[in-house]
Amino acid sequence: MLTIPKRKTRPSRNESTMTDQDAWANPELLCETDWLAEHIEDDNLVLLDCDVLPAYQRLHIPGALWSLSRYWKSDPSDDSQIYGLEDSEQFARLAGRLGITPDTQVVAYDASGGLYAARVWWTFDRFGHTNFKVLHGGLDKWYAEGRPLANDNRRAAPADYPTPPAPHDDTICRLDEIPALIEDENHIFWDVRSDGEWTGANKRGTQRGGRIPGAVHLEWLHTLESPVRTLKPPAELRQMLADLGITPETRVTTY
Repeated sequence: MLTIPKRKTRPSRNESTMTDQDAWANPELLCETDWLAEHIEDDNLVLLDCDVLPAYQRLHIPGALWSLSRYWKSDPSDDSQIYGLEDSEQFARLAGRLGITPDTQVVAYDASGGLYAARVWWTFDRFGHTNFKVLHGGLDKWYAEGRPLANDNRRAAPADYPTPPAPHDDTICRLDEIPALIEDENHIFWDVRSDGEWTGANKRGTQRGGRIPGAVHLEWLHTLESPVRTLKPPAELRQMLADLGITPETRVTTY
């Protein structure tokens, strides 16, 4: 589960941005296709394709390296780790293998509405690598705009990524925290799964179906525009969240 706190590490924003309902609160987290086209050959930029390997091999943005999001997960048999989250040494090893250093500007994308690229962004953010952007609209938007594509299989020159300190837990909700959070009036669980999973009709192979008591529901796909699956405008998203009872003052845990 991912808890979304008030961010402390981002640059300060002026009052006009903070009060403008039509502006992103943290625009530095996204990059547009125009920006990527302008910076794609920058020496300090590494572009990551986060879809499955056959999709990457079929076509990808020129210069992109393949980085499936599940490779950034820890061993589920290791009880000392939270399943789904790698440790510092594994993170440094994977980043270095992709030619990434702590100073590298990383951009991630996918053809899945940002689902997998955002997971990799979250991983880097937890280890303090905030020089990271997700391509808004991903491969779908890049393709729709008629931009160049490639089908080569690139390999990066390995880099030295020093092992970072233990990841921060600002964006983690542990299972033992849930009972207290259910009773917390200033906290909301946001269930982002499909309608069937929300009702329990689709158990996705698990023994029990259903949801966390008191959770609100909005499937993550409903936050995107068609056909290229960019995010809906900020003002519309803010209203959608407000309808769920989620405001900037609310502490939110998604699952």
